[in-house]
Parts: sequence; structure tokens; C-alpha cells
Amino acid sequence: MLKKITILSLVIIFILASISAAAVELDDFDKNLLVRVFKDVDSEDVEYMARLGLDSKDISLILYYYSNADKKLDKEELDRLVKNRERINEFHRYFGMPSIIFDDELIRFRHPARERHFPPLNTKKYDRKYEFNGGTEIIKVRGNNYDYKYNNKRTEVEEKIEIKKQKYEYYYRDQNMIEKLEVHHANNKYSYYYKNLNTGRTIKKEGRGRKANKDNVYEELKERYNEMEADDWDNNDEDENKDDDSDDNGIDVKFDIKIDLSDLFN
Repeated sequence: MLKKITILSLVIIFILASISAAAVELDDFDKNLLVRVFKDVDSEDVEYMARLGLDSKDISLILYYYSNADKKLDKEELDRLVKNRERINEFHRYFGMPSIIFDDELIRFRHPARERHFPPLNTKKYDRKYEFNGGTEIIKVRGNNYDYKYNNKRTEVEEKIEIKKQKYEYYYRDQNMIEKLEVHHANNKYSYYYKNLNTGRTIKKEGRGRKANKDNVYEELKERYNEMEADDWDNNDEDENKDDDSDDNGIDVKFDIKIDLSDLFN
């Protein structure tokens, strides 16, 4: 009996030690950075992700992916990411994102948020076609190639994403705007174009981007956070609520993200 209790105690100690070893301790700076830069993310969300073994750079890249893709981050999604953590820098294609960020800032698409479908993480072959009133949505994955097409004749929305070995192409058009991004993977050169069809306002960017890995994304977020702190954005509701078109870059400082980890804390 004593032997069984001893063995059970050792097993429990081993499990607790494993959990403790996997957990990551985030400092106050990183917690404040992530909570302030990403809308709807709170300290409990960040602390839970850290307990799963994700450090501040992992979390930065994950939230960057999900906020840009308008995809909801929940427990099921987070579990998949944790299991594949070692390949996190490669997952841009599953979110329809390029493998780079701009040379001077993170990529933030300006098109309106819209619910859409995504291929499962880590899949190498995937075909889905969704039909709805007025249009279709098609997703195709072959190895590292990714093709996405959305066409809604009723709302006049068209969106296309193509990721190949040498090239990334994004195209979006609706009644109010056109948005395009092209990236050449061999040299990371990019060309971005945006036009507001109502006002005629046009934005063009060209340059040589940097890899969209967790180190570069974290450093860029840290720079944005420091700028926000210096300008005291939290106490300036008027600036925070400005329309995107009033900003020279057309991009809100904060990143919108849909996140629901509330069931994890009950």
C-alpha cells in the first residue's frame, strides 16, 4: 500500500513539474503591450496562453495572424497552435497572409472584416467549395500552395488570395474600395495598392519587406506600443476613435481581434 502511494505521489510530482516547466512567466511590460495593442485581449487571456508554454513572441505572432484574418481565436484553435508551436512561423499561409511584413510597419489590410472559412492548420491537401445566395467561396491547398476565391454578386464583393513558392498575391474589391498586395518571395519585394472609390484617396507602398516571424512581429509591436505610451493614446478618445481615412497610413493603431477564452477561466 505504501509503495502504491509513493509511486502515485511521484507521478503527481512529475506531472506538476512538467506543467511548471512548460509554463512561461511574462513580465509586466509584455502583458501591458499585448493587452493595449490588441483590442478585446485582457490579461487573463495572455496569462493563460503563457501557462500553455507560449512566450510573448509566440503570442504576438498568433494574435497578429488572427487579427489580420478576422478569425476568432478560441480554445480549440489555441490547442492546435500549441501542439504545432515549433512551426508557428510557417503558418501564415493558413491565414491567407504573406510571409513578410512591410519594411517600416506591420501589414494591416484595410478591407472590412468578414466571416470566412479557413483550411485546418498543418494540412497539405484541402478542397472546399461553399455556395450561398449570390456567390461562392473556394479554398484549395496543395502542399505549400494556397488558393482562395470569394465572389458575392449580391454585395459586389470579390476577394482572391494566391500563395505560391515564388509569389503572394492578394486582391479585394467591393463597392467602396480596391486593395491589392503582391510579394515576390525570392527577394521579399512588395507592392501595395489601396483606393477609396468614394473619395478617390489612394495609397501606394513599395519596398523590400522583412520576414513575418515572431521576432520581427514582436519588435514591431513593441515599437508601436512605445509610441502609444509616449503619445498617451489611452487618454485621447478623440484620436482613438478617428476613422481610418483620417490617418496618413489609413491604419488604426490598435489591432482588432475576436477572442473568446472565457470558458477557460470558469
